[in-house]
Amino acid sequence: MNLPPETIVAVPMAAAILVFFWALDRVRKERVRATLEPEPRATPRELVERLLKPAAENLSLRRKTQGKPTLSEDLAQAGLNITAPEYLLLRIGAVALGALIGLFRFGFTLGPVILAAVGFLLPPLVIAYLQRRRTQQFNDQLASMLQLLSNSLKTGYAIDRALETVAAKSQPPVSTEFERVATEITLGTSVEDALSSLLLRINSPDLEFIVTAILLHVRVGGNLAEVLDNISDTLRDRLQTKRDMSVLTAQSRASASIITGLPILLALGLYFFVPGYYSPMTTTWVGYAMLAFAGFMILIGNLLIQRMTALES
Repeated sequence: MNLPPETIVAVPMAAAILVFFWALDRVRKERVRATLEPEPRATPRELVERLLKPAAENLSLRRKTQGKPTLSEDLAQAGLNITAPEYLLLRIGAVALGALIGLFRFGFTLGPVILAAVGFLLPPLVIAYLQRRRTQQFNDQLASMLQLLSNSLKTGYAIDRALETVAAKSQPPVSTEFERVATEITLGTSVEDALSSLLLRINSPDLEFIVTAILLHVRVGGNLAEVLDNISDTLRDRLQTKRDMSVLTAQSRASASIITGLPILLALGLYFFVPGYYSPMTTTWVGYAMLAFAGFMILIGNLLIQRMTALES
């Protein structure tokens, strides 16, 4: 069937016009729906980010100018999967909780202020403890990690592939950190930058020594496997020496724990079981001053014993 030329041209034009107006109508309906529907509510985590992110950034900038790690770096070193604004919220909540407990227990006295101060100081102490424990775990695994890295290089792997092997076959926290390093390298980050970021998350002189050796190999070449074997032997000897010194200083560390814990437990026992006998310590300014002096002396004794133990080790 032969169609006239006008029909052949008119049919596609009509179809195009229909599609244009149909698309225009869809756009109009979407705009109307967008204006009528309310915006989705922000999640609690998003609200925390909006409210406390400026304060967290200012605090991190101030710490950075002082040569200290930022809040994000501190949390990463502790192995916590929370943001800096969330940490600030936890710290504010600890202060508020301490003040409320003190208010309900002691009333409008010095008790709420003391408990609020304890709530303010407790989160950094927890962060420092988690950092020390994680760093210790990381250092204990460094020798086996070096042996695995050296064996991977001896089999012909490149350094990035060897790091992936370490991430796959190690135990946390070594596996977690090197998995992040391998991911950064896969996404285009250089080996130098990825390992430099690792040093910011793990504050370990031994790791810094290892990273320096790897970076020298990346830049100038050489037998990295042999260098890592020598470092691994040195780290194993140092680790054994530290364990021996830990056994020798166990009595001093136990004495520090007893000196710190025994007076506190005794005071709590008197407070709960003989409240009338202990009440002058919590109802008068002289009692508060004596408690503060006792706590100060306990702290000094603990620090002196820890310092003596550190010198011996």
